[in-house]
Amino acid sequence: MPRLGTYRNAAGQPLVSRGPRGNIVVNPDDAHGLELRHAAPACCGAAPDGGMSQVCAACGTLVATLSSDCAMPYELRLSAAHVRAVSPTGP
Repeated sequence: MPRLGTYRNAAGQPLVSRGPRGNIVVNPDDAHGLELRHAAPACCGAAPDGGMSQVCAACGTLVATLSSDCAMPYELRLSAAHVRAVSPTGP
């Protein structure tokens, strides 16, 4: 979600994240086990224009695209081709 609320089109419908269909969109602060590999520079954060920029800390595979600039939605797009949901472990 953009930092300043949701964006809507002229008909008042909420806009959805751009990017490949099937991507999993989460708040970047909710993702764990990722490291920034590279990012397209923007005025105060990362722009999604450079493609996938987050790697799995365990295996080094590119798995997500970070969007964190002040003028864009603050989101992390996990590639559905590279990640899957699993049940958490631990207490």
